[in-house]
Amino acid sequence: AQAENDEFLKTIDENMKKIIKEQVKEQTSYLVAVDLSEMELKKILTEKMEGNKSIHRSNEQRNLYKALVEAYEYDKIILDTYGDTVTLKRRRDDDADKDKEPSAGSDRGSKRRREGK
Repeated sequence: AQAENDEFLKTIDENMKKIIKEQVKEQTSYLVAVDLSEMELKKILTEKMEGNKSIHRSNEQRNLYKALVEAYEYDKIILDTYGDTVTLKRRRDDDADKDKEPSAGSDRGSKRRREGK
């Protein structure tokens, strides 16, 4: 009877490990896809800015363009170097940030927009 119980518990343990592995694998694939879509959006925006020559209109637009290109390049390097590990960590950090209060400086951009009107 004890041998049957041990075998039953072993089977349950193996099945749970398989299920957990599959769930983690699915989540990892999703997170990489989310990260890739963010990178793709940065790339598309960069190409649009280059195409309509908006980067030549002012220093502010040129600086924004440079920052966007830099962010895209860093994302590419990080993803190429660390892959899934970084995307999982980054998503956990993002989820933790959603639970926090907004920072004191979070409305700086909206103030600047109001002043410009």
